[in-house]
Amino acid sequence: MYKDKNVTVIIVAGGKGRRMDSDIPKQYLIIDDRIILDKTIEQFEKNNKIDNIIVVVNNEDIEFVKKNISYERPTINKVISGGAERINSVYNGILSIDEDMQNSIVLIHDGVRPFISQKLINSCIESAYEHGACIPVIDLVDTVKQITKDNFVKKTIDRSRYKAVQTPQAFDYEIIKKCYDMAIEDKIKVTDDSSIVEHYGYTVKTIPGLQKNIKITTQFDLRVAEIIARMV
Repeated sequence: MYKDKNVTVIIVAGGKGRRMDSDIPKQYLIIDDRIILDKTIEQFEKNNKIDNIIVVVNNEDIEFVKKNISYERPTINKVISGGAERINSVYNGILSIDEDMQNSIVLIHDGVRPFISQKLINSCIESAYEHGACIPVIDLVDTVKQITKDNFVKKTIDRSRYKAVQTPQAFDYEIIKKCYDMAIEDKIKVTDDSSIVEHYGYTVKTIPGLQKNIKITTQFDLRVAEIIARMV
């Protein structure tokens, strides 16, 4: 709990791993002798502000996760089935929050970001409590170009005005529930949770993210993750 609010984490791990080019979904691959999803969950379970963890996976993976991960993780409240798209999976997670936990801050995190720090988790919770919605961001390091449909450079973008966004993204329960209700009904297409909140007129606070908080989606990411795992 943080101040007068419960804290729930929804960990979304329903990916199929197509970009990983692996028969095993990326969240179940092994780094540092551990399943990636298990390492991710552990970071939140160690945090004493977290009251409740909901893990969203593909329906066919529920028993595997219960047997191999959640059985030894007492903070995991539920392992539930995701949906056709990420937006549906997150919504399933939101709907599964018990009534007595709805006075809460909700963190939504990618199951394949196992290097989240306690400091960043705390910062997300604190900022969401104060502002209602919060996302961690990091600087862009490459030059950014806007290109035409036929792949010619149209112009160079001032990268200082733009940031790359990470998870966990954190929200007051009432805000994220209300916005997701409308988003599902309106069938909007978004790439992250804060986009939904922005779409319906709420402001989102940004806080400094973490360089090592990478999302493992490709074989290259997996190699980088193995290096990070040896360093932390």
